[in-house]
Amino acid sequence: MIKSTTFACLIFIITCVDANKPNITSITLSPHLTELVFSAGGKDSLIGISAYSNYPEATKNLPIIGDAFRLDFEMIKSLQPDLIFYWRNGTANQVIQQLDELGFKLHEISINQLSDIPSAIENIANALKTTPLEAPKLFTQRLDQLKSHRLKQKTALIQISDKPIYTVNGLHWMSEAIAVCGLSNVYAELSALSAAVTLESVVLNKPEVLVRLEPLANENQLASWKSIPAVKNQHIAVLEADHFTRPTLRTLLAIESLCEQVEAF
Repeated sequence: MIKSTTFACLIFIITCVDANKPNITSITLSPHLTELVFSAGGKDSLIGISAYSNYPEATKNLPIIGDAFRLDFEMIKSLQPDLIFYWRNGTANQVIQQLDELGFKLHEISINQLSDIPSAIENIANALKTTPLEAPKLFTQRLDQLKSHRLKQKTALIQISDKPIYTVNGLHWMSEAIAVCGLSNVYAELSALSAAVTLESVVLNKPEVLVRLEPLANENQLASWKSIPAVKNQHIAVLEADHFTRPTLRTLLAIESLCEQVEAF
């Protein structure tokens, strides 16, 4: 069996050791893409990264070319990357159009489900002509192991933020992630992939578990609603934000943590 500590070590190794020396240069337009390029063995290809790219440690030495809302086009033009990796659901069409008009080669990465994470790494490796190490394959193996460990089914609210209460629907990969731990998304039927919901609707949906990115403070608007089973029973699962909100190999660490917490409820 692949233990969680073993997998965590493998993630560390894949982001710190790289025998590949790609001749292709690249930049990334979101933090999770930066991490995926490292996992694909392409750390030496990176010449620019998006703001908030903070893993692995080597990212601190790379130039920041902007964030999801504003790019430094002059810097990008001066860097002249061979490839620009962008996120299909997170990069504005206007930005893509501007970069295309400037003559840059754009490479789209799309992740809609957990199995897309190792596929995206393979996609990036093919584009950069690098070779990923073992961790992407082990990701799938460990995920299958977790899925085979059946937990009692409970309903859950995936809470990305407090004000507003922001969540995702059943088509989002986060819903698939919590399902590994026996949780069903109370907002699975939302029409939008992600959206703000009202406090009243949360009370009516009565989630049995809250999946959050920080503990539920006493002054939080949900804390006084004991009619919500998750609040009444203090079934609050707290996950590392970067692990859970960025679709990378480290998502598995969030799932393992969630399953451990749910099993203890």
